[in-house]
Amino acid sequence: MIIKKAIIKTIVLCMFFSIPSIAQDDSEERDTTTYVPAKQKGFHAGLYVGAFWANKNTAYIYDGYGFDINGQRNTFSNSILYNQIVNVYGGANGGIDYIAQLLNVNHSDWSFNEQDMPFNLRYTTTYLVGLNTRYQINKKASITLNINGSKLIVNGKFTIRSNPSANGTNNGVSSQSKLNQFTIVGAEQRLMFQLGYQRIIGNHDKLNFMVEGGLNIILSKAQKNQAILNSDVNSGQNNITIDLMTLYNQAPYNYYSAKYLIGGGIGVFGGVGLHLTINPKYTIQLLYNPSFDRISLGYSPTFKLQHGVGLRIYYNLS
Repeated sequence: MIIKKAIIKTIVLCMFFSIPSIAQDDSEERDTTTYVPAKQKGFHAGLYVGAFWANKNTAYIYDGYGFDINGQRNTFSNSILYNQIVNVYGGANGGIDYIAQLLNVNHSDWSFNEQDMPFNLRYTTTYLVGLNTRYQINKKASITLNINGSKLIVNGKFTIRSNPSANGTNNGVSSQSKLNQFTIVGAEQRLMFQLGYQRIIGNHDKLNFMVEGGLNIILSKAQKNQAILNSDVNSGQNNITIDLMTLYNQAPYNYYSAKYLIGGGIGVFGGVGLHLTINPKYTIQLLYNPSFDRISLGYSPTFKLQHGVGLRIYYNLS
């Protein structure tokens, strides 16, 4: 009986002393499940990937005219493309007429006039990628610094007319007047530095709207300008590629080439989209980014609207 009472007292004492320990364990377990909110201040860094639609205002610098010694567009008779097609490849100075061979006509049976010069030049849709950072001032406001880059492609068309011979044949082949269409292309690099302000609109824990805007500085450089003449008759055997860009470094076309083919411009950018907080470390933004920029290429740069759509991913460094 005495032993039984001793055992009961021992069990009661053990239960008494174990209660604080159990309570502490329960408290610790609850603490581990407590939600840890993201810091409201700190640096975020990430990547931007999107599509870019450049305004066609500066595409004319790839039209084959070039610049005169006064910094204006060359006349047709002094243009780079006319000189190359008619004088160099057309044999006007007594050389081989590669244009006639390309078109499969006689030397005198083709013509290239001012109305044949490149037309409908425009930039094609291209990519825009970059490193984007922000300093979060509070839960809703941030200062942003973005560096985005892109390579733009320009496409246009020009024509050469092949005319029938007096006897109606060219090299024994029946011929009719034909407007042959060819391609002129350009390539350009742009680097954009954006300093701005970003604002989150809404109070949802995960998904909200966002807006942004600021200053845009654009460095631009023309890299490529080629006239491509592909033959329908000779299955590509006599195709001609005229590299116009190399000629900009030669007299008389080199007077203003550095000034008009490389430049730094300025503008403003905006943005509107969705802001999704994945967790305290990762944030995703889907946005539309218009900009109003002055691209410093060519002899008449003006402010024009451009457009971009992209996806931005931030990582919280704090």
